[in-house]
Amino acid sequence: MSFPRLQNLLTVPNLLSLSRIPLGVAFWFALGASAALVSGAFAILALAALTDVLDGYLARRLAARAVGGTGGAVEPGGGVGAWLDPICDKLFVASVLAAILVRRQPPIWVLMLIVSRELVQLPIGVVYRFLPALRSWLRYDFRASVLGKGATVAQFIAIAALILGHPWIRLFAFLSFVLGIAALVDYFRRALAIGKRRLETAKASGTAARNP
Repeated sequence: MSFPRLQNLLTVPNLLSLSRIPLGVAFWFALGASAALVSGAFAILALAALTDVLDGYLARRLAARAVGGTGGAVEPGGGVGAWLDPICDKLFVASVLAAILVRRQPPIWVLMLIVSRELVQLPIGVVYRFLPALRSWLRYDFRASVLGKGATVAQFIAIAALILGHPWIRLFAFLSFVLGIAALVDYFRRALAIGKRRLETAKASGTAARNP
């Protein structure tokens, strides 16, 4: 028996994305008082960043191979990985920041700057999910943009500064905030562009049907 949806999920890029969830849990145990454990926390951050780079690279290669006619388990338009990757990013960052909040107790406003993108995106995503009328003309593109990846890198840098108690943490947190909001604006721009194209296509199809 074939399970196409399971096959679409269990690709190497998607498994790399999913690996960031247990890495987020492991970070809780690694963020301890000893220098050795702190080194382990940084190793986890580096490993998570590596999976974030590799999953996108491998997904693009698989997609190119599928388009070339050699097969592959990648769905058109990004498929599962298009929404799985950013969700795993957010779950990992949330787990890491929760661990830092409990063990390091930094100022709350610094953490809020770092996760500003998620704080704004979450309620908008809920509204989008439960309002069919909104989805009829606005189509969200889950694929990570260059700005989105840049915002994630800035978050990682700010998190590292929090762990170390770096004096520039406020600067890094502000940089994360600026890139995060810019990435969010870019996501909305793409969503509006996709929605506009869909409306134009539907209008053109309706016109063609009325004038055969």
